[in-house]
Amino acid sequence: MICAVSLGCGSARADGTFAQFDLGDDTGSAVLSVERDLLTFGATYNAYDGGQSFGVSAMYRLAATSQGAATNLKLGPSFGVVDEDGEDAETQAGLRMVADRYVPMEFGGLYFQAEVNSIDRAWFLLGQVTLAEPQLAFELSRGGSESYSETTLAVSRRLGDGPVSLRAGYRFEDESVFAGISINTF
Repeated sequence: MICAVSLGCGSARADGTFAQFDLGDDTGSAVLSVERDLLTFGATYNAYDGGQSFGVSAMYRLAATSQGAATNLKLGPSFGVVDEDGEDAETQAGLRMVADRYVPMEFGGLYFQAEVNSIDRAWFLLGQVTLAEPQLAFELSRGGSESYSETTLAVSRRLGDGPVSLRAGYRFEDESVFAGISINTF
């Protein structure tokens, strides 16, 4: 399970799209999240040494506040497929919940995300500091499940005034570097 955010979060609003693509030595990942009004549709793909996984979800925003611990609280069904080399693909259905908060600051902003998914008992935590000038974001994330565990440190640099950012980072448990690109219209 991989989830992330990028520069350009701005103030929280209902409609937006986030896409992220990362490549490392033995890994590749793609994340897509599309939010329209109260619905959020998500998809993830991960390729790694020994297999690949794919997941989709559809969530309904239960709460959106401008103050308090969570700006958004979303809940909905999820579906996942894990295809380990040499084994039959495993499919699972579950329930996913995401809480996130964006806090605008004089220097840029802070973003926090916490996620749980009943599939494989997956969880994910992310914290990000965005500096408006020089358009940099620093993020630390930690995720895990019954079959996965990773801590990641990444930096992103927005290209101009648009929604595109270049990313680079390090995965501590995998001991690998990665590079990528993200697009964030929120």
